[in-house]
This record gives sequence, structure tokens and C-alpha cells, in this order.
Amino acid sequence: MFELDEDGEQWTDEARESFRTAAADLVEAIQRHSAALLEMTGADADAEAIAEAGEHLETAATAYADQQYEFTGTVPPLGLDEEEDYSYDDELDEDLYGEAEDEADDLAHEDGEDEFEAGEPAAKLTVLHRIDFVVTDEPAVILAGKEAYYESYDDEAGEPVDVADLSAALQQIQQSGGIEALVDTPGLASAGATTWVLEATDLLDEREPDEWPASPFALGEDTPQRLLHRLDEVAG
Repeated sequence: MFELDEDGEQWTDEARESFRTAAADLVEAIQRHSAALLEMTGADADAEAIAEAGEHLETAATAYADQQYEFTGTVPPLGLDEEEDYSYDDELDEDLYGEAEDEADDLAHEDGEDEFEAGEPAAKLTVLHRIDFVVTDEPAVILAGKEAYYESYDDEAGEPVDVADLSAALQQIQQSGGIEALVDTPGLASAGATTWVLEATDLLDEREPDEWPASPFALGEDTPQRLLHRLDEVAG
């Protein structure tokens, strides 16, 4: 980078001598820096020594750049003015910790692959959730269903659907906002809920959809032994 300070006062004898001294100091700092690094073997203990040597070199290079500017009104192409918050320690830490994080990510990825390729999952779970409602205002529920439908309506999906009854309204509300949307639907009042987490005997995606159980929520005699967790919610 070359910047010329056209309004400054340069080329004085005093500035010339200061620049000469800074240049000599930079040459000496480069020699010390390279000599120190050439003696290292890459051991972990060398990290602190590398940082210390780099700081001395950075100080000398910064002084050289300052004195060149005082003497000529220009700055050397060292890139020291491109990042005001530059620190040799920061760069070293980023390199060292960055490599460590990359290695950790690689190991985690490899471990994950090994675990995935091992075959059997750690566990299979079935979650059954039941929530009961009382319909306190059927027209309000149907209106909410109409609003849910038109909020999510896609012109390319075909002809508009006539949301005219409770069943169609509940379908549109759930499709638009999920089962949770029923809790906030006007005209519906919660009448309690329960969630059961069981150890699964099989999984739905182990079969084709047309082979799924006719009663997927039916509980067998072994349910107490398979039950891992149960949460009951009483309506307030």
C-alpha cells in the first residue's frame, strides 16, 4: 500500500535518522524472529515462544511504518494499517484453537458415523399424546377453520374448500398451525391432556403406510412395563 501525505512536512534530517534507526531495528527483529522459530520443533510449549517472538517483530514493524510515514509521508506495504485491532496473539490463538476445534469436529463426526453405522439404535420410542376439548361455541370453531384455510390457501392447490362443518374446521386449523393451534382456537375449551412415552416394539417407518396398525393408539398388556414417562395436564 502506498499513501502520500501531500500536506505533511517530511524529508527532514531528524526524520531521516529516526527512519534509519527503525529500519536497522526491524532487520534485527526479523533475524531474531527467524532464528527463534528455526530452533523450534513444533511442540506445544513452543506456542508461547512463537507469540512472544511475533510480538517483538510486530512492534519493530509498526515502528518502522511510523517512521517511514514521518520521513516520507507514505506507509510501507506491510498491511499494518488495514486492521486497527490486529494482534499477533489473536492470530496465533485463532490458528491454534481453530485447528483444535477442527480436530474435535472431525473426531465427533467420525464417532457419529461409527455409531450410526454400528446398526441398532440405542432405543426406540413411541409417544402418545391425548388432549380432550369441549366445544363451547361451534360457529366460532367453524369461523376459525375458515380463517385458517384462507390464511394458508394456495391458488395453485385447486378449487377452494368449503369449510362448512366442525370436522372440516378442525382439519384446517390443525393443518395450518399444528395440533397446538387447537388450544388457542375460539370455541374450544381444554378438558385435560396426557402424554405417554413408551419403549416402542416397532416403528411406523419399518412398514409401508398401508401396513400400519389399524389402531395405532391401542395399548397392550405390556404397557406398564414399556412406559418410560407419563405427564398428565389438568385443565384449569
